[in-house]
Amino acid sequence: MVSAGFEVGVVPFNPDGWGPMEATSTSAASSNLPLNVPFAPFSRSDKIGRIADWTRNFNNQSRPKNQPSDSAFDFSNDDSFPGYADDDASFRLVDGKPPPRPKFGPKWRYQQQRQLPQRRDEEVEARKREAEKERARRDRHYNNNRSNVNQFRREAAVFKSSVDIQPEWNMLEQIPFSTFSKLSFTVPEPEDLLLCGGLEFYDRSFDRTAPKNERRLERFKNRNFFKVTTTDDPIIRRLANEDKATVFATDTILSSLMCAPRSVYSWDIVIQRVGNKLFFDKRDGSQLDLLSVHETSQEPLPEAKDDINSAYSLSVEAAYINQNFSQQVLVRDGNKVTFDEPNPFANEGEEVASVAYRYRRWKLDENMHLIARCEVQSVVEVNKQRSFLTLNALNEFDHKYSGDWRQKLESQRGAVLATELKNNANKLAKWTAQALLASADLMKLGYVSRVHPRDHFNHVILAVVGYKPKEFATQINLNTSNMWGIVKSIVDLCMKLKEGKYVLVKDPSKPQVRIYEVPSDAFENDYVEEPLPEDEQVQPLAENADVEAATDAAVEVEDKPIEAEA
Repeated sequence: MVSAGFEVGVVPFNPDGWGPMEATSTSAASSNLPLNVPFAPFSRSDKIGRIADWTRNFNNQSRPKNQPSDSAFDFSNDDSFPGYADDDASFRLVDGKPPPRPKFGPKWRYQQQRQLPQRRDEEVEARKREAEKERARRDRHYNNNRSNVNQFRREAAVFKSSVDIQPEWNMLEQIPFSTFSKLSFTVPEPEDLLLCGGLEFYDRSFDRTAPKNERRLERFKNRNFFKVTTTDDPIIRRLANEDKATVFATDTILSSLMCAPRSVYSWDIVIQRVGNKLFFDKRDGSQLDLLSVHETSQEPLPEAKDDINSAYSLSVEAAYINQNFSQQVLVRDGNKVTFDEPNPFANEGEEVASVAYRYRRWKLDENMHLIARCEVQSVVEVNKQRSFLTLNALNEFDHKYSGDWRQKLESQRGAVLATELKNNANKLAKWTAQALLASADLMKLGYVSRVHPRDHFNHVILAVVGYKPKEFATQINLNTSNMWGIVKSIVDLCMKLKEGKYVLVKDPSKPQVRIYEVPSDAFENDYVEEPLPEDEQVQPLAENADVEAATDAAVEVEDKPIEAEA
């Protein structure tokens, strides 16, 4: 069998130089080259099309007669050749099919869409940019919240100072709360100097109170409650004359100082330097006699003072709820535990609330002692051992602020307490500090709610829970050493002042306190008690006529529609 030869053709040779020979001399050699092969210059970046197509139909009827016939190398009328047509739309650099999905592993890890590699890279970059923007937005939002925890609340309501700063007052010190967090001081165990008053026993049946068997909160109109300041206390005056200490205060004032970094509302304390002694007092009608409500919450309260849900109205309501609750949970059978002396503020034959005053002394340094009057409200006897109790009540006024206690106290009591710790951090910390100062063995917290959200005069007790003060202080992150460090720093600062009267004011809009030097007759004639008719007086507060007048007015207004409905 003879195989056909393959003729390569004549390759012209130019002996005279580089490049091809003249056309005249290469006409014979070029006659052996294939005919109708188009010339298409290209570079390395151009797309390469087909070289030849042997499957195409060469009989093109539309070709003019003067043009040669089609061939396998003629792509003049073929759109597939890159020199004559743009094939970008159908061009594929690699296979765009998705890889086969494995039969194992989480499905989300292998979910891929049918798309080109170039487009997929662009989408990935776009997603990364969007993620960076979202992360930056979250960081800005987080930093704004960290820099000002109560930002939204303060924007909604502009707080006023608890006392009017007079132009003749001289500001001596300005202390930011950030410096308080670094303070620490350890005091030895206190010494009991005197116990006064009488205590009734706690009724343990209230521990079984639940929303299903709620109890109506009673009103104790005949029992008197006393909120006497330091210098008006005859026992403290006697101890000061006997030089038992150099610093004198009450548990309410000390707890306000100890928990100052948690406070948002403005408050003030009057400081009197007499000789080598220091007295911490409160003004008549001071905010310290009331109980703040939703002080550390970010939900703004109504600004109108006449609104029953305003900050002032709620504080008055909470004070009276707390007083009534502390007397209702007692066994009122006439059996009392009496101490060394009777109640120093009660007149003979006057019915007073169940309370005991413990006058205790702490050693601050070798030459400085502090005496404070501490209060406990009840006593309980277990295994023939008596334990002191403090009684306080949290109040619910609207479901949208605190959630529905009637539903959550049964199964989510921890969540309710966590919400209260967020909204009333300062109030709970002050109650815990007062229990620690009095060395109470147990603190009882009551959950009291309104009968109706728009009725701030009638309430029910939903639950009563007991806590040990030291354990509860750890739970709410209340450091005893830090509390005493704040008190010690304020005392050391005031002992350096000259004799006179000063006032320590918490700034209404900034986390700081200021100390002003005031005239000796300040806060003495700026308060006049306005007596009310006897039928309008409800639960009088001795030494606190401002609260009495405000609450009686609220009771008078609210009683009328309630009686009309009845």
